[in-house]
Amino acid sequence: MRRLWEFFWRPSTRYGLGPILVVGGLAGVIFWGGFNTFMEYTNTMHFCISCHEMRDTVYEEYKKTSHYENPSGVRAICSDCHVPRPWVDKFVRKVYATRELYHKVAGTISTPEKYEARRALMAKRVWAQMEANDSRECRNCHSFEAMDFHKQSKEGAERMQEGMEKGETCIACHKGVVHKLPDLSTGYKLMFEELQALSEEEGAKADRLYTIATKTVYLTSDQAEDEESPAGKLLPATELSVLERDGDLLKVKLEGWQQDGVDRVIYALMGRRIFSAALDKSAIDSIQRHETLLDEDTELTWHRVSLEVWTPRQELIADVQNLWDYGAEMYNASCSTCHTLTSPDHFLANQWIGNLKAMARFISLDKEQYRFLQKYLQFHASDTGGQGHAGG
Repeated sequence: MRRLWEFFWRPSTRYGLGPILVVGGLAGVIFWGGFNTFMEYTNTMHFCISCHEMRDTVYEEYKKTSHYENPSGVRAICSDCHVPRPWVDKFVRKVYATRELYHKVAGTISTPEKYEARRALMAKRVWAQMEANDSRECRNCHSFEAMDFHKQSKEGAERMQEGMEKGETCIACHKGVVHKLPDLSTGYKLMFEELQALSEEEGAKADRLYTIATKTVYLTSDQAEDEESPAGKLLPATELSVLERDGDLLKVKLEGWQQDGVDRVIYALMGRRIFSAALDKSAIDSIQRHETLLDEDTELTWHRVSLEVWTPRQELIADVQNLWDYGAEMYNASCSTCHTLTSPDHFLANQWIGNLKAMARFISLDKEQYRFLQKYLQFHASDTGGQGHAGG
C-alpha cells in the first residue's frame, strides 16, 4: 500500500505536466458528466415507476390528480415533489434513497397488502421531511405572492390566506392531494389494545387507577357482580382510589366537583367542564359533600364531593402517562391531516368543548374515542396542564 501511494505521487519522468493535467481534466469532466447524467436519469418518471411497487400503487393514484392532468398542461412528476433542486441537498437525498434498494430486495412493500400496512409510516416520514424544509419542493411551483385568491373558492381562499398569515407550511393542509391518505387510526387503535392488556395487570394490584374507557359503576358489590341497578358511568381518564378488593371487583373512591343544581354530574376540576362521571338518580344520596366554594369568575357555586362505588377491575391502569400518550397519538392522527396541529394549551379547558365540536364532522372517531380526545385536550389546556392527575 505504501509503495502504491509513493508511485501515485512520484513525479512522472515520461509525460509532461501539461498532458497529465489535460487527460486528468478530461477524465474528470467525463466522470462528472456521466455521474450527473445518471443522477438526472433517476429523476425521470420512467425510472420512478420502473418498480412495480410504485407503478401499481402511488402512480395510479397520482394519475387521477391535477398534478398529472390539468387545463394548463403543466405536469409535476415524482422528482418535482420528492427531490430537492439544490445540488448538495439532491445528492444527500439520493444517498438516503439507496436504502430503498434493500427494501426492494427484502420485499418490504412487494404486495398491495404490504404496501398498505406501511403506508402510514412512509407518509409520516415524507410529511416530516416537508415540514422540516417548509415544503420547499411545493414552493418550486406554488407561491403565495402569485396566487389570485379571487379565482379560488371562498372557503379555499380564506383558509389559504389564514395559513399564510400564520406562517403555516403547505403540507400542513395539503396532505393527500396526490396520494391516498393512509389510515392513521391504526396507531392509536394499537395503543388502546396495549392499554387493555396493561389493565389486566395493573387493575389487580395498584391503589390509584385511571379509566381507559367508559365504565359502569354500582353502589354495592352484589349489584356489580350481578350487573344490576347501575349507579352511573365513569368517563375515560377518570382518576380513582382503590378502597377494597373482592375478586375481580373493586370498591373505588371518586373525588371531584359538582356544580350547584347539577347533581348527576361530577367534574374533575372546579369551574372546568371536564366530565368524570354521569350518575343515575339512585346514586345522588350516596354523594358526600366536603366543602362549598364560589367561582368568582362565573359566580357559580361548586361543591367538592366524593363517591364510593364498585366496578370491575378491567380497563383500569396505574400510569396516567400511558393514557396521555394514547391521547396525543389520537389527536395527531385525527387533526393533523387538514391543518397544523393546534397546541392543546392554546385554548382553555371549557373552550375545547366547542372547538372540538366544530371539527367533529371532519374526524372519524366513535363516541367513546371522541369523549377521550376531548378529555385529553381539556387536561392539557392552558388552564389545566394535566393538573387534575398526577403525572399528567
